[in-house]
Amino acid sequence: MAVDTPAESDDDDADSDESSPEVGADDPHMHPASREDLRREAEWPQETSGEYPIHAYDNYTETGDLPGLLKQGKLRILVDISNSDSLHREATLQDLELSEAKRLATRLGLEPVVLYANNFDQLIPLLNEGKGDLIANYMVINEERQQKVDFSIPTASTQLVLISRDDTKPISESTDLSGKTLVVTKGTVFETAARKFVEKHPGLKLKVSERNYVELVIDVAESHIDLTIAENHIFNQVSQFKDNIIENYTFPGKYQVGWAVRKNSPELLQAMNDFIRHSKLTRTVNRSIGDLEQIRERGYIRILTRNHPGTYYMWKGRIMGYEFELAQAFAKKLKLRLEIIVAPTHADLLTMLRDGKADIAAALLSATEKRDNSGMDFSTPYMKERVVLVGEDSDNIESLEALEGRTIHVRKSSNHYQVAQDLKKKVPGVKIELAPEELNIQEIIDRVADGEYDLAIADRLSVKLEHAWRTNVDVLFDLGIEDNVYGWMVRENNPQLLKAINKFFAKKSTQKKMRILYIKYFDAPKRTRPEIDELNANGTISPYDEYVKKYADEYDFDWRLVVAQMFQESTFNPKAKSWVGARGLMQVMPDTGKQVGERNLFDPESSVRAGLKYLEWLHRKFEDKGISPENMMWFTLASYNAGLGHVYDAQDIAEEKGWDRKVWFNNVENAMLLLSDKKYYEKARYGYARGQEPYDYVRKIQERFRTYVALLEDYERRNNETGRLLDFLYPPYLSTEALARTRPQRNFIDSPLVYGPSP
Repeated sequence: MAVDTPAESDDDDADSDESSPEVGADDPHMHPASREDLRREAEWPQETSGEYPIHAYDNYTETGDLPGLLKQGKLRILVDISNSDSLHREATLQDLELSEAKRLATRLGLEPVVLYANNFDQLIPLLNEGKGDLIANYMVINEERQQKVDFSIPTASTQLVLISRDDTKPISESTDLSGKTLVVTKGTVFETAARKFVEKHPGLKLKVSERNYVELVIDVAESHIDLTIAENHIFNQVSQFKDNIIENYTFPGKYQVGWAVRKNSPELLQAMNDFIRHSKLTRTVNRSIGDLEQIRERGYIRILTRNHPGTYYMWKGRIMGYEFELAQAFAKKLKLRLEIIVAPTHADLLTMLRDGKADIAAALLSATEKRDNSGMDFSTPYMKERVVLVGEDSDNIESLEALEGRTIHVRKSSNHYQVAQDLKKKVPGVKIELAPEELNIQEIIDRVADGEYDLAIADRLSVKLEHAWRTNVDVLFDLGIEDNVYGWMVRENNPQLLKAINKFFAKKSTQKKMRILYIKYFDAPKRTRPEIDELNANGTISPYDEYVKKYADEYDFDWRLVVAQMFQESTFNPKAKSWVGARGLMQVMPDTGKQVGERNLFDPESSVRAGLKYLEWLHRKFEDKGISPENMMWFTLASYNAGLGHVYDAQDIAEEKGWDRKVWFNNVENAMLLLSDKKYYEKARYGYARGQEPYDYVRKIQERFRTYVALLEDYERRNNETGRLLDFLYPPYLSTEALARTRPQRNFIDSPLVYGPSP
């Protein structure tokens, strides 16, 4: 066995990065910035991107906890620059980490600042020196690092793989590797794994390098070195553009990944853990541009839409909308879970889809040549409407010439923007004003009706929808334009998905459903805009939110998740009683109620309290078993529905089948289905179970919960000009009042959040 020291390794390695500062040199983080230090895409001023090489940032020292950070007004996020710079920008999990860390900063009322260290080994020293506040670098949690920093609850898990070129023979623990060299990055878990691996392979030479692990994988592909070790997601990223490398050996065991903060920072750690826990439950952060085959593999489809009375909204705890119900039917047809993502602005429908944050955009979206030329394809049309000029009903426009001196408001990202430009050519005296991108067409029409805007361009469908709650706005002039054609939008490199959508729209059952939905939402809507707005402006999603918030906070559950569960149990009927005797809002069995000290289960508060006590008891049964926070929640819900014993049985079956016993979706949930099969339930400790029930139960609650979160946050974003109107969405220590006590001079207004997959 031959093991080089780090210094010797770098000297011997002709491809080492000799520009990196030597370990132990004076102030290694503060050498002058050069042009090469900037991220390749950051050609704009760094002040606009909020991302800096650490030596190019006017830094300060702050070693305090959250109050100290609030005083500074910033959250400095430390990452390894080469980890981001070595890969194609569409392919890095580092971007996901950064996006989530920035969202944490925004949630804390802090300005996110990303600081790039020169190499991985500098991250922890910089943090502890007070030159950064949080490491978000997909860092593996191990005992050595836990001595130096505190880690969040895991944000992900990963495996280590030995990477070689594809012309290398399969490697096992007994393979003779004499004459080969294994190069790994200094200070990483790869170094630890490499030293143990070399001990089992006499003749294999080890070099420990300052070079980044991503660069080392590329070095393997380019034949500069023989072998390296990295995480499997790094291999997946590099293999997208280097197709001659393979995972030649997988190291046993999985590693937990997390964010790191300084020791003795309990408030920041608590805020961080709370954010991660809720983020993992409410968001799917993986980015994917794969076609239908890849979508089927992951088990869910992401449909992007807007919060709009005609597409997707909430009314008395029920999720509604023309596009939403069509999306449900499509997902069901494909036997996939439905993941709804709310786009913050109309322009985001294109950018979020293009960037792989969703699979389909479905938001009464017009099929236009401009969008088609932006790398998008549209499904066959499912609706057509005329394009018209909209104004107050008392107004009168009989010809285009009457538009002289009038003002039309339109979003620049809208297909109506080009219509407005064409009108301008015909009537030079008409004025075109841009409406804010965050407004949907109904809100633009609202401003016309309220006299704030003069005129707007819309389609007849939107005017018809507006007439459901007000009549002082109407069609003033038919612009004589070809029908406005609506379709679902997908990326042009997803032909399988497009084919499946077109097949779905062509089915007679879908066409019948669309006719019914058209009448339901556009011809005879039973809800009114004031009802919807009044119900949701303060975040109300059930008549019993007050009780749920009170006890969910006491037992540390997300109140919106509990409301979603309550709807599934009783549809908010406090007198509900099942055929087996379960009672009340949370459908608690009388014996269970007695065990948790609650008897009057038809009383709303007692039922909520009993349900939360039982949830907590079940949740504790999954602690200290290496299960991620979000999976602990899905296991808890499944146990609430089917019983703890059956979930344990399903975990055992999952392990027997080679599935992950610590993951609910597509693993243990599938094993749960087998408990109604005699072959499996005869061997199970707790016997037969109707596995389809907990399978559906958890999926429906998850879907409703994420919908509540997305819509509530969308209402919050619309109202954030007046501050945190939905302060109850935050844990007590992040409330406006608490933060104001810490930093009275700061205006704690959240920036708009992106809902769904992070960039």
